[in-house]
Amino acid sequence: MDANRLEWERLVDAAVRIKQLAPWEWMQEDEVFGIRHPESGEIGFVSVMGILGQHPAVAVYMGPRALAEFLDLHQAPPDVLNEYPEYLLEIPQLQASFEDRADLEDWDRQLLRNLNRKFRGRKAWPRFQSFRPGFMPWQLEPEEVRFLTLVLEQLEDVAPRLHKNQGLLIGKEPGTFLLRSCRQGAVSTGGWEDRYENLPTPEYPPVPVAWDPDDVKRLKRAVAKREVIELDLFMFPGPIGGKGQRPQAGYILLAVHAPSNLVFGVETLFINESLEQMLGLVPGVILSKLADRGLRPKEIHVQSSRLVGVLEAAFEGLGTKIVLKPSLKKLRTAKREMLAHFAKGPLY
Repeated sequence: MDANRLEWERLVDAAVRIKQLAPWEWMQEDEVFGIRHPESGEIGFVSVMGILGQHPAVAVYMGPRALAEFLDLHQAPPDVLNEYPEYLLEIPQLQASFEDRADLEDWDRQLLRNLNRKFRGRKAWPRFQSFRPGFMPWQLEPEEVRFLTLVLEQLEDVAPRLHKNQGLLIGKEPGTFLLRSCRQGAVSTGGWEDRYENLPTPEYPPVPVAWDPDDVKRLKRAVAKREVIELDLFMFPGPIGGKGQRPQAGYILLAVHAPSNLVFGVETLFINESLEQMLGLVPGVILSKLADRGLRPKEIHVQSSRLVGVLEAAFEGLGTKIVLKPSLKKLRTAKREMLAHFAKGPLY
């Protein structure tokens, strides 16, 4: 346990009280309030899950962009998350959830064992996880333990008041929301207060797209063909890395030659700096594979909107059109076969 014993005990105690309070019985997932970190000033946005009785949990989304991505995903059609479950994993967040014992990781069991805590029944065991883009869910770091504890304690204050007053989360001024704030150094004295502030504007860094100009030159010399390539980028369904390390997430760039139904290319990518940095690698990878084959397709079909923008600039001078399709049957068949193969053993 990296955090000290008292910090973990305080977190577990707060989780137990939240389980008894059961705010998911009246709070919707998109009924969100903010909590300002007393030291860093960063705002986390608290969401309660489980109103349908499926997965009782409390998440705190770290920053305005994380909140915007969560709300966008919450409003997206169900098939989007079914096809790309990684979209949720990519949102920076901390979670306290309540699971069956069999669903806990080894470190969860070891934590509760070290604290001499025992639980019985379904969805009774507290579990704490940290989500970061490019990684699988992992153990909390010491600062995350302390912040998630504050989140649960502030939820204890807000949830019962929201139950009595459904307008609590929205301020009188348009665009303002409830923000729980505490004076620096006053956390232990209970110096928290309600504030209503404007929702911060999320910032989205540009995608640094890059490719080899020689690949474009080679393709310009190739004969343009009335053929279609289907392309997708999705997360490998499993952790990558050594034991005891935060497991990295690998992404598979899969290209299918639509006329023949054959896999045209496969590449594994990683988020080393940011999601935007990884997406910026995509045009260079696919241009290189096409140039090596001398294949200049008429269209590239994608079913993820995040690929459209990064590909259009690279293929603008080649006459290849990037087309967004809601469902690519040939590619999905190849994807299912690939995922089934991965399920038989580790990628590395």
